[in-house]
Amino acid sequence: MSDRRRALDGLKVLDLTWFGAGPIATRALANMGADVIRVETAKRPDGLRLVGPRPPGNTSLNTSGYYNNFNAEKRSITIDLTTERGHELGLDLIRWADVMMTNMTMRAVRQIGMTWDVVQRTNPGIVAMYQPMQGLTGPHTEFVGFGAVLSAVCGVNGLAGAEGAPPIGVGTNYPDYVVNPMHAVIATLAAVRHRRRTGEGQLIDMSQLESSAAALSAPVFAEANGVSYPRQGNRAPYAAPHGAYLAAEAGDRADRWLVLACLDEAQWHAAAQTMGHPEWATDLRFATLAARKANEDALDALVGGWAGTQHGPTALAALQAAGVPAGLVLRASEVLADPHLRAREYYAYLDHPEAGVRAYDGPPVRLSATPVELRRAAPLLGEHTIEIATSVLGLSEDETAALIAEQVLH
Repeated sequence: MSDRRRALDGLKVLDLTWFGAGPIATRALANMGADVIRVETAKRPDGLRLVGPRPPGNTSLNTSGYYNNFNAEKRSITIDLTTERGHELGLDLIRWADVMMTNMTMRAVRQIGMTWDVVQRTNPGIVAMYQPMQGLTGPHTEFVGFGAVLSAVCGVNGLAGAEGAPPIGVGTNYPDYVVNPMHAVIATLAAVRHRRRTGEGQLIDMSQLESSAAALSAPVFAEANGVSYPRQGNRAPYAAPHGAYLAAEAGDRADRWLVLACLDEAQWHAAAQTMGHPEWATDLRFATLAARKANEDALDALVGGWAGTQHGPTALAALQAAGVPAGLVLRASEVLADPHLRAREYYAYLDHPEAGVRAYDGPPVRLSATPVELRRAAPLLGEHTIEIATSVLGLSEDETAALIAEQVLH
């Protein structure tokens, strides 16, 4: 941690997001120095505050590891925006902000009175991102859904699993965690740059569906050209062998899976040599990529048979030393303890007043001149209500106390 100036120091962000795609984007802005004020309500807390993982036996809304990871370095104020006075305070925060972001449905946005016409009229210079699942226009603009729904309708689940078997999904709400928030950050930074040059605010209409579909270019363009792109499990049309192979038990784990991908002939020859079977590379069934793809069941049987006699980490080291792309399928606990990630200090260990010291995902990038880092744990629900009410909204202590008594603030 350091006190060095960060790239977005001074940028004021009003965070009206919830669950994953929105909060991850605003956390990225916070890690680059933005002052992010997160508006919440005690009447309907963010759903991630309600779920685990959390310390055993602890049911506090402040201890969800899921929520805390996505909301580090933000300030939290609890305002009931559906009340007349709460809505007025929300508009005061709009006047304060340079950026507003929400990924709520437009139905929810209308309920709290934060549509673009209202926001722009209140602060013409604001950059306002609306990130509903399917965008602000079109026949499905009012559809509701979360990552599990999005990964289905954008086509990701349609690629997972083997042809002829049911789609199996990707095991997590993938678009929420990677594609959507990073597209949101890029769009926001572009609009902020324009604002700094011209003083003009603007509306950002970001469809999570379109953001996710952008990651499916290969199958989409194949189908557009009349080429079938079937589900292939762990296989890929441009590589062979390409898959996960069960290694022998060697004391560390009984289900150690070794992953390798041979993208060219040099890698395939190196892999065959490392496996102790250089003759596989010259076997006519496997001598070219086209031949290997035509005989992939036989190829996988040979590679799988070899892997079944190997200690996974030892085989991985040998393949990597030979220049073959390879890895081990890791569990979450193994990723947390991974020596490479530890050496790079990826995970940040922050002390939360209720959850204690916990691991937080670190920033995915490093800037040499303007650090990107986590400096504070996630806020308690409404932790900064009084601070923001007095220092940002300009309320007196008596006014703040009265609004808390009226349950406009919490």
